Amino acid sequence: MSLEEDFRKLFGKYRPGYERTPNRPRLLGGAGVSMMPYGGDKQESNKCLDIYGLLQFNDSTGSPSIDVARAIEGLFDINSGRQVRIFLDPGAEICKDSNVKKFSDYIWYKLQLKNNHEAVLTGPWYEHDNNFFGVLWYGALDLLNFPLTLPGYPGEVMEINPTRKNIGVFENTVYRILKTRPLNAKAFFTTVPIKADLLESNRDQYKKAVKQIFDFVCIYINKDSKYNRNTMLETYATYQQTNSFITEEKPSSSKLSSLIWNTEQYAGKKIPEGGEKIYTWKTPNKPFIYSSAHNITLDARFAYWGLPADDYRVYESRWKFADDLVCGASLIKDYALRSAGITRDEEITKGNAADVKFGDHFIQSFDYSEGVQQYQEQDVSFYYRNKYDEEGNETGEEMNELFITLSEKGTTRLWSVDIFPDSAIIDLRFDLRAGKFIPVHPISQDLLPNKLQESGSLELQDINGNQYHIAQSNEGFVLTSDRLGKEWIISREDYVLKDKPIS
Repeated sequence: MSLEEDFRKLFGKYRPGYERTPNRPRLLGGAGVSMMPYGGDKQESNKCLDIYGLLQFNDSTGSPSIDVARAIEGLFDINSGRQVRIFLDPGAEICKDSNVKKFSDYIWYKLQLKNNHEAVLTGPWYEHDNNFFGVLWYGALDLLNFPLTLPGYPGEVMEINPTRKNIGVFENTVYRILKTRPLNAKAFFTTVPIKADLLESNRDQYKKAVKQIFDFVCIYINKDSKYNRNTMLETYATYQQTNSFITEEKPSSSKLSSLIWNTEQYAGKKIPEGGEKIYTWKTPNKPFIYSSAHNITLDARFAYWGLPADDYRVYESRWKFADDLVCGASLIKDYALRSAGITRDEEITKGNAADVKFGDHFIQSFDYSEGVQQYQEQDVSFYYRNKYDEEGNETGEEMNELFITLSEKGTTRLWSVDIFPDSAIIDLRFDLRAGKFIPVHPISQDLLPNKLQESGSLELQDINGNQYHIAQSNEGFVLTSDRLGKEWIISREDYVLKDKPIS
């Protein structure tokens, strides 16, 4: 650190501010009088600002760092929740090579819901065999993986959903679109500053952030749009090298007994009684994949990294979407940056800003199918046969009797959304002609939140909720600190803070 920076840290509050030229005689030849015009400590109005030239309020005491308010740093607009930099001096500029941050430590989201799809799942993206007698709940479309804090399972590490990372674009790989309807939804901007430790540092703010996202998606994704929050998809079995699953019923297999009973109910007929049976499920081609939906969901403890909803303590994909966005904000932002071929905020430009997104994410729902109907693209045919013939010999597949072919596919409903994580600090620059503060996003006005409007006054707060207000006056501005119970008058002539007289 240079000597100059050391002095600035020590005496930053006493840096030269605007001072009027003293009214003193300039008689040529007078003692101690130079022909040189007075410079003194007067700061030129067009001088750029470094970090020490920005007024900030001390976290501990609430006191202003300097007594000049050409620009104010470190506050948040109350309506939009965004971190802003306020320029009371319309001509003030940040020095190009200064250490003034362009990006906040916090993240906000712009969410753009796009389309409502009906789809059927495809199967080639499964890489491993999954035995029928195991349990595989389908969560391939969530933003983050599941915690999976189940007995006997090792604790998982939070990460972007592995299916998403491995496949990238889901269309024609995980699902095939059957119908599409545009949602015509307006973009939604979150208002809570989000960071990685928000759940631990401020649980109430964390929950507020999750709930506002959840409430937004529920406007468009609800019972009227055929969203079913009570259904979860189970993948019964996947076998890569065969197109069938063959088993015999065992007294201990409640899962198999339940599937057979449900299949009989679905078909409206019963398998003939008597003797031990062999059951076969078969698809036209390999791999064999059979998935179906149940009116059952995961316990919230196994589904969320953050918080479950108060009134619904099981897996719910709309809430999982909101919880993942807040809990995994850093992961999602890194993923969005990589999607644009960059790794840092400082590399975002107007040209690539639209690509810094978690694009074409899908919130999912499954129509109830009594746990029988096939949700994968291939038909499933169900056969049965007696294990032994009349002479007591074991039978072969040639004795299979077709019971039902599940050719009508279960409907997977998808709502597509683009997720734009944004950390830019937004400028609020006073415009003399308009008499208003004009918000300017440093990257793209498309990322400017709709709650941050042009205004003649400002309602602000620091990260701890201490509020500040800026209003216009005849001289210039009045700055109020609720925390200190103090008001300052700021003249447009020099932007120096002056205590407002008690009236």
